[in-house]
Amino acid sequence: MNTIRFGIFGAANIAHKFVDAVKLVDGAQVVTVASRSMERAEAFRAQHSLSSVDTYESLVNRKDIDVIYIATTQNMHKENVLMCLKAGKHVICEKAMALSEADAKEMFALAEEKKLFLMEAMWSRFLPNVQAAKKWLEEGRIGEIQSAYATIGFKCSQPLEGRIFNPALGGGAMYDIGVYAIEVLTYLMNDCIREVKSFVRPHAVTGVDERVAMLARFEKADALIDVSVSSNVKQFIIINGAKGRIEIPDFHVGNTAIFTPFDASAPETYVCAHPGDNGFVYEAREVVSCIREGRTKSEVVPPKTTIECAKIFDLVLRGE
Repeated sequence: MNTIRFGIFGAANIAHKFVDAVKLVDGAQVVTVASRSMERAEAFRAQHSLSSVDTYESLVNRKDIDVIYIATTQNMHKENVLMCLKAGKHVICEKAMALSEADAKEMFALAEEKKLFLMEAMWSRFLPNVQAAKKWLEEGRIGEIQSAYATIGFKCSQPLEGRIFNPALGGGAMYDIGVYAIEVLTYLMNDCIREVKSFVRPHAVTGVDERVAMLARFEKADALIDVSVSSNVKQFIIINGAKGRIEIPDFHVGNTAIFTPFDASAPETYVCAHPGDNGFVYEAREVVSCIREGRTKSEVVPPKTTIECAKIFDLVLRGE
């Protein structure tokens, strides 16, 4: 069995976690890292005992790299993804992979043309507790879904020039964490958002979306979604049905799901432990499995997911 060899674009904090996850996946290896700062790349290489460092240009042209994981700032994702695909590399790109529907369609169209694997790194969809909740819903445990709530947020302490508050870097609550609420909720609901009404609170200085409240309409249910980078909100997804309720605390990073029936039955709690205490392992396994099997799309995070989420970005942030 040939080893699937990864290259890394960007020496960001999240890339460290992904590299640690790949170390726990059979038949996978991270070979090299590229960064705009060779000093950061070298520090990253040393920390993870990688064989080399590269520039972005030299990395995409290496013959010993199968897939590139992109962890650059969000404003660079489209440029980086297209660069990798044009060089014939499979790609997994951090969320939010696309900042607009048009960008998402362009990236996936090129991947399809090149017959290459491309997936947004929506790792939370792969978490076992989210999978458990998905199974409960498919089994009809809560009956017909009536309503849902998704809340995610934290109080960001970054300087204004950092990636969260800087519009030039693709900053804002929707791109950074709203993507989790949208893409995990649509996965569980097994439906896309058909209509959205939103209220956006811009940052007083930079103007990026600091808080967003959304009312989302699905085919047979409605959802309230609350996103913030200005307060440490209680983070959860709750899905209410005719016969019960499912709750996933800290749904984007957690390990618990709770099913509460509306009859006299006791609640059921699912709890899991992540390998190496690293929830990125599951998406890394998916990437390796898809590439090894010659698949260009993931069934858990298909192109449709990223495109539809980017469409919501367009509607909420630009009214398009």
